[in-house]
Amino acid sequence: MKKRITLLLITLMSVSVLAQSPVGKRYKPIVLDNGHNHTKYTTEPTDIIFKFAAYTTSFDSDDNGIAWGIPEWVSYEVKKKTKEIEKYTRPKWMTDDNLHKEGIAPNDATYAVSGTKLLKEVKGDYRFVRGHMCNKDAADRISMEAGYNTHTVLNAVPQLQWQNNGIWKSLEEEVNHWADKYERVWVVCGPVFFNQSPSMRLGQESEVKAAIPDALYKIVIKETDSGIETLTFLFPNIIPKKEKDFRLYLTSMGRIEELTGLTFLTNLSDSQQKEIKAEYRDLTDGAKKSVVNKWK
Repeated sequence: MKKRITLLLITLMSVSVLAQSPVGKRYKPIVLDNGHNHTKYTTEPTDIIFKFAAYTTSFDSDDNGIAWGIPEWVSYEVKKKTKEIEKYTRPKWMTDDNLHKEGIAPNDATYAVSGTKLLKEVKGDYRFVRGHMCNKDAADRISMEAGYNTHTVLNAVPQLQWQNNGIWKSLEEEVNHWADKYERVWVVCGPVFFNQSPSMRLGQESEVKAAIPDALYKIVIKETDSGIETLTFLFPNIIPKKEKDFRLYLTSMGRIEELTGLTFLTNLSDSQQKEIKAEYRDLTDGAKKSVVNKWK
């Protein structure tokens, strides 16, 4: 995961490294809100960076020999809901046209997996769908355009349908509740491959493949008078359908670093990072519930 950031602006006083904008006709205008700092709590390394109004995504390139076709991480800030959002029709999923031509980013056809709908023996809940990293409901709090632009493969990974609409959605809703309670929270989420290399990919032979994660992680950060508090969750992509209690998947941030090779909270001191990343490792189920309940 080498750094691949486009240099767009050089001034006499400093060098500014800015993100790319997605290439595609169907995106709504991207108006960045200075009131949101999606990467305030930084993650490294970065790859192909795109900045949207509601989130920042680091999309995997082919720097390691083969592209994953999914983001390595997505980071976003959720603020307290202050207005109702106008209703709109969700778009067909978008991509970056240039990255698609290069074989780096899939398009909607990859996730459609032509032919699988003919397998009526496989229930829809057990098919892989486009799993939002930054969810539409959080983005809608900024604007309709921000929510609309969450429907891009630059913000998605293959996720089992029932998990996407089940335990993962439950945590998304709770994060939005925490934003309402604490005024704002930050989220970093993305895929986990247990050998840091994909074993399965979604898509037909002629399509750009999307790597299927073994698990998904979500880190939630809130600010307090004395610093920050965090919760980290790790969900295997295939877990019992009846499981609905996201609290049981609480883990340590350090565990996610071990599994992904990423480093979180890099803007904090080494001592702060060490303390935060060691929290909540190897807790009992009862202890996990107690930790999460303190946020409610």
